[in-house]
Amino acid sequence: MGLTATRRAKQLVMRPLATALRRERLTPAELTALRPARILVVRQHNQMGDMVCATPALRAIAETWPGARVALVTSPVNAGVVRHNPHLARVLVFERPLRRLPAFVRELRRWDADLAIVLSSVSFSLTSALIGLASGARHVVGAASRPFGWEFSEHCFSLQMPASPTVDTHAIEHGLAPLRAVGITTGDLSTVVVPSPAERAQAESIARGLELRPGCWVLHPGAGKRQNAWPAPRFAALARRAAADGHQVLVLHGPADQEALVAFDSATERSSASGAIMIAPACEVGVAAALLEDADRFLCNDTGIMHVAGAVRVPTLALFGPTDPGLWKPPAPEVVALRGAQRGDDPRGPEFGWMESLDEDTVWRAWTALAGRAALSRDG
Repeated sequence: MGLTATRRAKQLVMRPLATALRRERLTPAELTALRPARILVVRQHNQMGDMVCATPALRAIAETWPGARVALVTSPVNAGVVRHNPHLARVLVFERPLRRLPAFVRELRRWDADLAIVLSSVSFSLTSALIGLASGARHVVGAASRPFGWEFSEHCFSLQMPASPTVDTHAIEHGLAPLRAVGITTGDLSTVVVPSPAERAQAESIARGLELRPGCWVLHPGAGKRQNAWPAPRFAALARRAAADGHQVLVLHGPADQEALVAFDSATERSSASGAIMIAPACEVGVAAALLEDADRFLCNDTGIMHVAGAVRVPTLALFGPTDPGLWKPPAPEVVALRGAQRGDDPRGPEFGWMESLDEDTVWRAWTALAGRAALSRDG
């Protein structure tokens, strides 16, 4: 059975369920006039960068209903991104396998939300919609499913928010657009990642163990998408140049970065300056954010940690290839984007071959040209 036929079969099964779960209809004016005591926001997509870009949407919800307590349903990989967000009273983690579903639903119902808001991404998540409906909230508001090829939301949501699968404006604006269309908005588009005191203490312990001085230079050679990765040996070359100039260099990495880390480490071991280049232990996103708070500058690919760096306002050079920095670069002025000028021939497909056009000297000049946190602190 092909994908279209499979989706058609799912639609036939889900339509009666959606109708059975139908919520009381609302207009946008009636929505914003509500005075909910508790709100549930559902955004259980896995991409870290997308979650950071969604934090202004959380602010918009909190500002629209300042008297409400807000809980967020998210995935395990993103729990650390939002766990200490000032606009949230609670974070609920949705994780598989399905044997954990009954306990999750009980926790969801205990939140006793008056209003559930299902946020959209570049796709319609049937799982997210069902979580919102399973919450027991009297009103469930979410993205219209039809632009994504699903006939679902019109049968059950109290109010459909217009949504689009195409990111044709900045990702933050794209995520906010459905909310703004129904009167939920904010004038502050800055993103938020807040390390906890325990995470800052863990970062300090890592720094002591590595004998890191304040103001080290930090880089991250990995990327969630291979087409967004600048070659790891080139990161190593820049680490050696920074170390030769007297800077300590700290390398951050995540679970998906092992291939890049091995390539980086192999290139670095041949350098006499490698003693000044230190690999951080694997750590949670909040700990990585705390380490970046003490960094002078940061170098990374277009990937999730780039958005964390923008949220903590560390001077950052972000390397872009196939993706448009006008749509995805963090809005913080401390973040500078450098994009590959042209695509080289690459048998892997049209999204590959961009990053390789960035040469080491060009990236080095741009990285060293950043003001650096120490200079920004003096100017401030």
